[in-house]
Amino acid sequence: MRVLVLGLDGADPELVDRLLAEGALPTLAGLAQRGAFGRLRSTIPAVTPTAWSSFLTGLNPGAHGIFNFSSNPNRSLSRVESAASRSGAPVWRALGEAGIRSAFVTVPFTYPGEEIAGVLVTGYGGPSEPQITPAAARDRIRAAHPRLVTAHHPMKERWWEDFERFAGLLVEHVDEIGDVCRMAMEMEPDLGLLAVDFMSTDFAGHLGYARLEADHPAHGQAGSGDELVQVYRAVDRVCGELIERARELYGEEPTAIVMSDHGMKPIHWTFHANTWLEQHGHLRYRRRSLQELRRTRLDLLARVDSKLARTSGWYAPLLDRVPGLPAPVADRAFADIDFGRTRAYCFATGGQIFLGEVTGARTDAAYRERLAGELAEIPHPATGEPLFEVLRGSDLYHGEHAGKAPELVIIPRDERVHVESSRRAWPQAFERHERLDPESFYGYSGHHGVDGILAAAGPGIRVGGTPDGSSIVQLAATILRLHGLSTDGIEPPIDGILEAADELRSVAPAAAAASESGVYSDDEEARILERLRDLGYE
Repeated sequence: MRVLVLGLDGADPELVDRLLAEGALPTLAGLAQRGAFGRLRSTIPAVTPTAWSSFLTGLNPGAHGIFNFSSNPNRSLSRVESAASRSGAPVWRALGEAGIRSAFVTVPFTYPGEEIAGVLVTGYGGPSEPQITPAAARDRIRAAHPRLVTAHHPMKERWWEDFERFAGLLVEHVDEIGDVCRMAMEMEPDLGLLAVDFMSTDFAGHLGYARLEADHPAHGQAGSGDELVQVYRAVDRVCGELIERARELYGEEPTAIVMSDHGMKPIHWTFHANTWLEQHGHLRYRRRSLQELRRTRLDLLARVDSKLARTSGWYAPLLDRVPGLPAPVADRAFADIDFGRTRAYCFATGGQIFLGEVTGARTDAAYRERLAGELAEIPHPATGEPLFEVLRGSDLYHGEHAGKAPELVIIPRDERVHVESSRRAWPQAFERHERLDPESFYGYSGHHGVDGILAAAGPGIRVGGTPDGSSIVQLAATILRLHGLSTDGIEPPIDGILEAADELRSVAPAAAAASESGVYSDDEEARILERLRDLGYE
């Protein structure tokens, strides 16, 4: 059995449907006609590190412990998350236990890498230059692609100066990653699984919607262009080439699975969640702060200030009364929240609402339900209809890391509304997304949707649609099932797309415990966190 999992990062089902109707995605169309096709539910939150961690481990976020690019300092160690801080066993370990070799190419959140039975090229969510194992694969891939990166960073490339040029880089990267995949297949004649993620579709979606869609509020500023479509077409082409190359190399029909980790919607409005919480009396900020001393010779003083502000009720009011101390900067730090008087705050992406630890709101069920009711009544800025579905963390998350999870999550019924968690002093909670500013959320005009796509065809796959509720967390077990394997403790496979299987062989891969140590230096973490704040992810 040869399985190819081809990730179109952030590919959106509505845009894909439109392009399929136009005949723009022939590879995906062929898979849909010969096999199963439909929507694939992402994790909640629908964010890269969480979704791909569930793909890799088959675990709910409460079990693997990754809810964002960085951790909430009030719920765990303060750090930038990585594969080392994730619990569970990546699917390559289960395959390796059964003697099945695999290759993972630029799949996000695989750094720091490990030696696997096959080839590993780490992906987004780690250093820009991927780590490659084993050494023989590293030497061959580096010789062919000496400047290989996990993704082209929009700000580093100054995308706003010439978006057509940047889109060209995204297409070139698709071809480069496709070539790395071909090399991995050639180096592994007994390959049972190739998994790859094309990050270009994600960045194209974040940046290209305002140019593609004439009704986007920022279309007038952005101008017109179909660069987003060009990137989708490039990935579809390369996927077709990889499927054909697998046929040639292995002399058999591969099972191809094309999927996305989440969708991507145009942003028409932004909801500044912390502004709303502040205006409605749930969140308070400090008037005095020492956080501007971070990464200066008085850094230790700033760290003590942060610790006391986050864990005590007396410190912030006392400091506020000391004259002459600086006020928080405009882009307020997490520790600039007055946690002694805050009952709720939004952190990270995807509408994650955490209840106050110091005030006791976290364990106050009556308050949680009262706040949930208020959030559920927030009207849509255009229609006036209730905008948010309010989910309870206790219904979403289970496992050893459930204590890191938010108590509430708000999901817009209209996904053109982007929920963000910055701590800036916005004048109002809702903002029409009419201006693209690279200094604010990278100038993005699109953001993640909860539903991605799934198309699968080949040996072991039934013809038809995907069952309602099919989720990315089920793909690990689905891949194992295609190889006649099963393992305990992970979410079940998507049975509705699979042909009946013979008796399965059970494997027990070694599961890693989440490491207590970070993998980045203090300076590296500071630079990463600055980029995440720009994106609204921290």
